[in-house]
Amino acid sequence: MLKISRRKFITGITVAGAGTCVCSLSGCASFSKIGNTPAIAAGAYVVENKQVRIDLAKVPTLGKVGRSVKIIDPKLPQSLIIGRSGDTEYVVVSIKCPHRGVEVEYTPAAKQFRCASLGHSTFALDGTYKNGLAKKSLTKFDAKLDPADKGSLIISLG
Repeated sequence: MLKISRRKFITGITVAGAGTCVCSLSGCASFSKIGNTPAIAAGAYVVENKQVRIDLAKVPTLGKVGRSVKIIDPKLPQSLIIGRSGDTEYVVVSIKCPHRGVEVEYTPAAKQFRCASLGHSTFALDGTYKNGLAKKSLTKFDAKLDPADKGSLIISLG
């Protein structure tokens, strides 16, 4: 039978417990770089002419103020996070935190975006850096409801 000293046993448990705690606190986003924001289906939007057009009827998550979705698509210059900030207002920024590339989350109660990593850098709704390890802002994209079709959200890519 293998004998182990009490000190080595306690040290081993402490290290394993710390790793579990770190993963629990960050939701493992520090390691996976993926946040909890749901992605919308490819059939719910179209990328063309430097714009993204979202069919809001196909994105029920955005049917309520305070909710958010993300678009991860190689046709985009950057992946996006879209938050519904008001009855007819939407905020759109690049989803990757400039510090380590971890996805940011929309936190409507605080009116900001927050990195899902341990550092929790925060950004204003226009993407402006507020605090944390990032030191740079997120890219903001203009978003508006289509005047001809209020069921479509248009995001300008540049």
